[in-house]
Amino acid sequence: RNFGRVFSRVFLMAGQAEKKQAKRAESSIQYYLFAIIGVNALYFLFRVILSWSSMGKWNLCGMLLFSGVSYFTFGAIKSSLEVGAHFEMYLDLFIVNLATQFLVTFSDYGWLLYLAVPGYAGWKIVKLLMDYVFTPTEAELAENDPEYKKRMEKKEKKAERQKFKVIKH
Repeated sequence: RNFGRVFSRVFLMAGQAEKKQAKRAESSIQYYLFAIIGVNALYFLFRVILSWSSMGKWNLCGMLLFSGVSYFTFGAIKSSLEVGAHFEMYLDLFIVNLATQFLVTFSDYGWLLYLAVPGYAGWKIVKLLMDYVFTPTEAELAENDPEYKKRMEKKEKKAERQKFKVIKH
């Protein structure tokens, strides 16, 4: 009988955790959606409607890029929140995208913020290569670790000893 009560409580608590997670996800998603709507409204009002004469083909391509990146990152953040997964990389790209769109609303120099994306990717690649190249090998670790040397000496002595017993009759 007690097992049944404990078993049902566990499932009730699991259901409550899922409900809390869904509620948190829904409220967080609303904030991200409002951020997209606010920045896009500002962009379209100032850049597209009021400054249409400065909208060239590259700015139109940029507008498509902003829309595509916002759509992708918002969808990834939403699905990650719904399942309880980590979404920090998507959030970083989401923030850089919206900040760039906000800055581009007022000046074409705002595009320079997008250089943070390949800069970050390059830094991660260089860090990965540096870790691979400069990770000490086992032999290098042995030279610097006195405990490792002691273990290896003990292992060598053990290997030199006889591995069988001599029984006299």
